Amino acid sequence: FTYEAAPVFTLMEEVILTRMKHFIGWKDGEAIFAPGGAISNLYGVLSARHYAMPEVKTEGIGHGANPVIFTSEQ
Repeated sequence: FTYEAAPVFTLMEEVILTRMKHFIGWKDGEAIFAPGGAISNLYGVLSARHYAMPEVKTEGIGHGANPVIFTSEQ
């Protein structure tokens, strides 16, 4: 759907992020543009959760360990 709605921006994202990965020395991997800090933080939390608890995708958050997030007041 994204490509159909905005093909130029989708292609630009792919080219720019591929070059950025190459610039920092990554041969493999994935990348996305995030629209802001809050969504970027959410992407990070969800990525960490899926890395630490891959069963969440198939069994849901209620099975297994109870995840904990530590934050500061700032």
